[in-house]
Amino acid sequence: MAPTTDAVGADLDRLVRRVRGFSPRIWQTGGRREAVRELARRLAALTAGERPLPSVPDHALGDVLAVVGRDALDVGLTDDVAELVAEGLSATR
Repeated sequence: MAPTTDAVGADLDRLVRRVRGFSPRIWQTGGRREAVRELARRLAALTAGERPLPSVPDHALGDVLAVVGRDALDVGLTDDVAELVAEGLSATR
């Protein structure tokens, strides 16, 4: 059964809240910084091709995920977003 847009949106919101709550120390451990930046790049690539994301500080990456994830959901890429968000939730535990 394919995930619904609402369910994927809820998971995206959970990931965004988690990332927004990271402290500077958490960003530096477990490869989280690299994982979140790669996730943002991959989500953006769903709708913007290979156009690079602007450089933003770590604390703004939650906002980036929210915007690019919602963009992809709005154009109907629910399955792709679901897969990337699941990876992101796993990588940011």
